[in-house]
Amino acid sequence: MSRVVAVIGAGVSGLAVACEVVERAQRSPGSIRPLILEASDRAGGNIRSERSGGFLCEWGPNGFLDNAPATLTLVRRLGLETRRVVARPESAVRFIFRKGRLRRVPSGPGELLRSNLLSIPGRLRVSAEILVPRRTTAADESVFDFARRRIGREAASIMIDAMVRGIFAGDARQLSVASAFPNMVRMEAEHGGLIRALLAKRKQARAEGRGANAGKVTGGELNSFKDGMQELIDAMVRHLGDNLRTDITVRSISDMGIRGFRIHFDEGAPMDVGAVVLACPAAQAAGIVQEMDPSLSAAMGEIPSAPVAVVHFGYRTAALGDQPTGFGFMVPRSEKPRILGSLWSSQIFEGRAPEGSRLMTTMLGGANDPDAVKLDDRKLLETVRTSLNATMGIVTQPYFSRIHRHRRGIPQYTLGHPQRLGVIRERLAGHSGLWVSGNAYAGVSVNACVEESPRVAEEILEHLARTSQVEAS
Repeated sequence: MSRVVAVIGAGVSGLAVACEVVERAQRSPGSIRPLILEASDRAGGNIRSERSGGFLCEWGPNGFLDNAPATLTLVRRLGLETRRVVARPESAVRFIFRKGRLRRVPSGPGELLRSNLLSIPGRLRVSAEILVPRRTTAADESVFDFARRRIGREAASIMIDAMVRGIFAGDARQLSVASAFPNMVRMEAEHGGLIRALLAKRKQARAEGRGANAGKVTGGELNSFKDGMQELIDAMVRHLGDNLRTDITVRSISDMGIRGFRIHFDEGAPMDVGAVVLACPAAQAAGIVQEMDPSLSAAMGEIPSAPVAVVHFGYRTAALGDQPTGFGFMVPRSEKPRILGSLWSSQIFEGRAPEGSRLMTTMLGGANDPDAVKLDDRKLLETVRTSLNATMGIVTQPYFSRIHRHRRGIPQYTLGHPQRLGVIRERLAGHSGLWVSGNAYAGVSVNACVEESPRVAEEILEHLARTSQVEAS
């Protein structure tokens, strides 16, 4: 049997799995090696950093939280520790646009009571969450329904809707809370509610002697690199060397049982490998397994994605007038501006804009407005200028702009996602040596993608060791 592990897709998930296979293969007997097969001309997927005109523009994720051990281990292993940058403290402040102005997002229950983000009845309803009984049924529930049940309709329609649009570019009424925000479900199940869970964590923090940090219940600071998230991709590509092949399209795979898998390409002869990791988008993976396993293909094909357009504007700081400081703002669906939100990129990290300039990164499209990505450049820029005028009062023209379109965008964990994952796991169990990895399944963040890579790599090596023993006997 071949000792090659084919990783199909060179996004952050595929690259991280391949790096973990390399790390473990060095400690294992035999010549196990990953082979990463990427259909496009570059690695990284939606992660891409572009320097232009003194600005550093991120096509996709702007950073990662430093509370995920696997990501930090990978960063250290790649020698990127000295390249890390931490978000400025003032970027912890976030805003939501509501009723004609930017309103600060409260940092906790106490600040919420003094906030003008919600009406007085809306704030009181959130405070009454501690009195809401926990849910006892096991049926899948949307993010919106969960939030409405626990903190009230107004908070669900404003705060939670904006958060879902900011993270998933999604529709809170369509996403599964168990899949999109499993921590919230666990908080209710384990503590009876969200406020009870927060109080329990603060009590635990005080008991552990964390003192001033006792109130900090969601650990982690946003990190990136001096030259953007592209540094993480470039370092993994260097680490993998000639194990990465780009511009090669996998058409399908065949399960050959104990002998592994046969990979069929659009061009060229097939290749036999010992194991396969499908780290490509779910729609692409569905096509690859269609002939081999129609049921697996169908489950993967039911995972949709929301297209997103990213528009970068560079301004002279002096021309902007008095503007708030912080991370940026989100826009609930109920508000008029045709944007999902805007990041104040140069306020988050150093080195994102030339001296005397500011960089703003605005997102459009998503599950509720997929046609925004189809707008031509002129209309897209006009839409963002109009929206920033309406939300921030910016009347000056940007002197720099860049547009990036992600037609596949962000996977959507719609209602029924837990059941789809159950089908996928069940079908994978029937194909020993086949794995899936990536943001289509159990988390859209960089951390979520990297965090599963050690487990996948360990299981791959255990599988190859078992099959080698069977062959030898």
